[in-house]
Amino acid sequence: MPMALLDSPKLAEHTDFGPPSLPIANEAKMLEAYNNRALLVDLYELTMAAGYYEHGIDCLATFELFVRAMPSERGYLVAAGLDSALGYLENLRFKEEDVAFLRSLSAFRTVSDGFFDYLRGFRFTGDVWAMDEGTLVFAGEPILRVTAPVAQAQIAETYLLSVINYETLVASKAARVVRAAQGRPVWEFGTRRAQGPQAGVRAARAAYVGGCAGTSNVLAGYLYGVPLAGTAAHSWTQVFPDERQSFEALLETFPETAILLIDTYDPLTGAENAASLGRKLAGVRLDSGDLLTKSRQVREILDRHGLRETKIFASGDLNEYKVEELVRQGAPIDTFGVGTELATSRDVPALSVVYKLVEIERNGQVEYKTKFSHQKAHWPGKKQVFRFPDAEGRFHHDLVARASEHYADGVPLLKPMMEGGRRLQPSPPLAELRARTLDSLARLPERYQSLHAPPRYPVAISAALEQLLESVRHHYRVSEETYMASRVQEEAKESVVFVDVDTQVDFMYPTGSLYVPGAEQIIPQLARLMNYARSQGIPVLSSADAHSPDDPSFAQWPPHCVVGTPGQQRIPETQLPGAVVVPNRAGAFHPPAEWPAQVIIEKQEYDASTNANFDTILGALGPARFVVFGVTTEYCVRATALSLRRRGLAVDLVVDAIRPITEEGGQKAIEEMVRAGVRLVKVEEVCAPHWAAVAPATAR
Repeated sequence: MPMALLDSPKLAEHTDFGPPSLPIANEAKMLEAYNNRALLVDLYELTMAAGYYEHGIDCLATFELFVRAMPSERGYLVAAGLDSALGYLENLRFKEEDVAFLRSLSAFRTVSDGFFDYLRGFRFTGDVWAMDEGTLVFAGEPILRVTAPVAQAQIAETYLLSVINYETLVASKAARVVRAAQGRPVWEFGTRRAQGPQAGVRAARAAYVGGCAGTSNVLAGYLYGVPLAGTAAHSWTQVFPDERQSFEALLETFPETAILLIDTYDPLTGAENAASLGRKLAGVRLDSGDLLTKSRQVREILDRHGLRETKIFASGDLNEYKVEELVRQGAPIDTFGVGTELATSRDVPALSVVYKLVEIERNGQVEYKTKFSHQKAHWPGKKQVFRFPDAEGRFHHDLVARASEHYADGVPLLKPMMEGGRRLQPSPPLAELRARTLDSLARLPERYQSLHAPPRYPVAISAALEQLLESVRHHYRVSEETYMASRVQEEAKESVVFVDVDTQVDFMYPTGSLYVPGAEQIIPQLARLMNYARSQGIPVLSSADAHSPDDPSFAQWPPHCVVGTPGQQRIPETQLPGAVVVPNRAGAFHPPAEWPAQVIIEKQEYDASTNANFDTILGALGPARFVVFGVTTEYCVRATALSLRRRGLAVDLVVDAIRPITEEGGQKAIEEMVRAGVRLVKVEEVCAPHWAAVAPATAR
């Protein structure tokens, strides 16, 4: 049996795991006959393991597996492949034949006998934390975490990457096709076009996890319980003297389930032949050509013969975009069969999945690890991913945090799956995983599920994790230039909008009536941001207090920013030519033909969204990422940033271009904003070359 299928306990019961004897050179020693997986590894995993052994390096290592960046057109991914990964780790063994083969390689000629004895007794004894299959996952979020003696964790890298990459890839593609079908069943038919028969079985399983109704792959049905479906090929029709006889024969054999393939010769004639048999038909299938027109014509023929309950099944090089268009135009198709595009994920054939060392423990001391290669930095230390729902239970944002952190309102996604090399619970039924995917998608806001350039789902980084990365950077004396170049960059899915909060004379200057201590110190940073916005054509939304002389808020605060007074004006550094002022009066804003460089949003409360035109302004901007700066951190900056997050919008806070009234209040406000999904950035990062064209990215 194929080695890639041995994760199934059912298959393991019937299979001898012993590999063929050496030498592996004759035709009989083919892949399908090799049942062990120990050698399914890149050579350098084993040479590193040998080096660890020779040098007595037996530290406990933690690796995390994640996707660096979301692929084009993907707003989310569906985690899959965990069952395969755990099955591999549980059963990983080096047989005598494996060891003998490795000893024959020149790469190991200087390695001592002790290492090969180590391989003979090799067992995975580590711990695994992971997301449940069917969980929605985004770039930079650990899908799986392995903690084990370093050689064990190292040897597992290749297989874990391969299986998580492929099954997640296909499950994600399946979810997109299922969404496009809008409730019509989608069946996976891709084994014959998959990259090998083993991949076909994995694709069938992953597609079901992603929401497909089932598969045509019988082995996937046997191993995993995936529902099965199949019709008949054109060759069935061609074997008979004529089409009508082929239909009659199929119905005699399968009277209740037969689906008649009607376009071997002419689809309309085929439909007439099927409909005129005088029998109840479960369904007919169209496999090529103009499916929209043909399905309409076939539906008319079936209905005319009283076969209104007969389903129309469509297949033939379908993908989510073609299915979406057929549904949009009202094609009377009841079920879709998707093969090549699904099993190969043709438009995105691979994920940027990586497996990175994040910490080691030796002699009771933990050392945090990352690297600072160009655009390849990642967050050090063991991590947890928290998902925060809104009041209606929809997914609002995620937070990647240190594993030791706790957030009462967040749902932790990484769970213990394996301890000491053994699973902590049996594999859940596949139908349960599929249900989890469908439930998760029902809770993901629609905009992130668009099939066409969806905006990025907000994923924030905890302040503690930011601090840990900074400490590792200083430990290894990494320069600012190298550090900035190391940060992963994702293709932008939204435009960028600057939000300049209340940088008015009364707040910014020591002579102002409600001076924010130290506010004048950030003026150079504000000037740099505004100049950058002008040079890059970035829209600026500037909030502005606009109070009447008898404003009720003056019972709490000294009178400030009274309309028409010098104190209400913006400082020169944050006032752009041609700014448009929007009073807090319904209907005061109309989307312009050409967006001005600056829109000043007047308000009487902390939150800029209290202006009656705020949502109209956001709608006119379209999908955007908001970069917030100004004063004061714990009041108007906090209120505005949180109001944007409540709308599900991505928000960056420029931490060296804000000022609080009190340091304690400012720090608490920043922590609250981070918990809400706000990402912390600095002016240097925001004003880096091409920052507006490439969405600011977290280190991953």
